[in-house]
Amino acid sequence: MASRPAIVIAAAGALLSGASGCAGSDDLAQALVTERNQLRREVAGLQVLDSIARTGLLADDREVLVSVRDTLLETLLAATLPITRDLRGGVRVELTGTTMAFRSNVARVDVTGTVQRTVFPRAAARLTLSGALQEFLVDSTRRLHARIAIDDMRLSTPTGVPGALGGSALRLLQGMLDRALPELAASLPDVALPVQVAGELGLPAIASGGAISIAAVRTPLRLSATKVIAFRDRLTVVLRLERGRLERVDGDSTAAPPAAAAPGTPGTPGTPGTP
Repeated sequence: MASRPAIVIAAAGALLSGASGCAGSDDLAQALVTERNQLRREVAGLQVLDSIARTGLLADDREVLVSVRDTLLETLLAATLPITRDLRGGVRVELTGTTMAFRSNVARVDVTGTVQRTVFPRAAARLTLSGALQEFLVDSTRRLHARIAIDDMRLSTPTGVPGALGGSALRLLQGMLDRALPELAASLPDVALPVQVAGELGLPAIASGGAISIAAVRTPLRLSATKVIAFRDRLTVVLRLERGRLERVDGDSTAAPPAAAAPGTPGTPGTPGTP
């Protein structure tokens, strides 16, 4: 009669082998999709460079530049790690490291860590998520953020299973990660660039005590990223500034107080500072 460990190993092998059916065609299809996404991103990046070569970096005086080094971006990303997420199917992912490289005007990011299945059949492997920074936006806190978009997931160095079942374990984990991709993508940290933009522009009142008096005004500011350049060791974002309608500020504290009344002369009722 077979021993219990042998039965467990045989059952795990059957489960892992069943999960690997038709893996060859699936892997090829996934590789083609990954390559397509990466090429699309590179083409878009090169189109931005072509546009800059023809029309210049800044369209007009409403655009400004924000530039940061790649080492600073890596430091900002590393500060958000480690991240641990429990996904469906008893899969746990821990993200522990990042690297960044600029190529073809694309800010490419690799996030590394481990993935493990915490229920039977147990297995674990090294995980590498490859993608790029995109969707540079100014959020509600007026900070500039970028999101990491995943292009590819790669697993390597399986552990927790006999060596002969390593390939099957990787395919099992890969299939489970593919199904949990939206969940996994949502767990990736945003990159918060060290830039904060004021939400409005204010102009103080001018009251010299003479015949001319100008009330204080303010206008809301709207910012959007129009171009992103990832070149050599710097990421440069072109921000376009649009101002809204000028609004008068009531009760502005910077306005000059009215002239003091002569001794013995009562103040005007309702005037600030009148007893």
